[in-house]
Amino acid sequence: MATLTIRNLPDEVHDALRRQAAENRHSMEAEARAVLRAAVAPRSTEQERAAALARLQAMEPAIKRTLPAGWSQLDEDLADGHLEGAWENGLVSDDERRSWADRLQRFDVWPREVEAFLASRIASE
Repeated sequence: MATLTIRNLPDEVHDALRRQAAENRHSMEAEARAVLRAAVAPRSTEQERAAALARLQAMEPAIKRTLPAGWSQLDEDLADGHLEGAWENGLVSDDERRSWADRLQRFDVWPREVEAFLASRIASE
């Protein structure tokens, strides 16, 4: 299989793809493959094209998201990535991962709180 590197991807698009992947319980790579596959498939049905378009349009609210004062998008992305890694390595359950990711997206917790939670899990191993 081929590998594709996408340079100069706007942060908003990256963030929206990350959130959409989390909502669909996919990795970012799997979600990107699904979106690209549906968008370029020559024999895709009108229904499949409509579904791909709907997924892309669902990203729009995340792109227009306003961050609270002092919020670091980079810290949020790192915390979300670490949360995903901890889930993949069995340190957190599906429910815990989903709960922390949802709270992070709603700004109910700061990225450093997620990192502290994950550090406690790693320390207990």
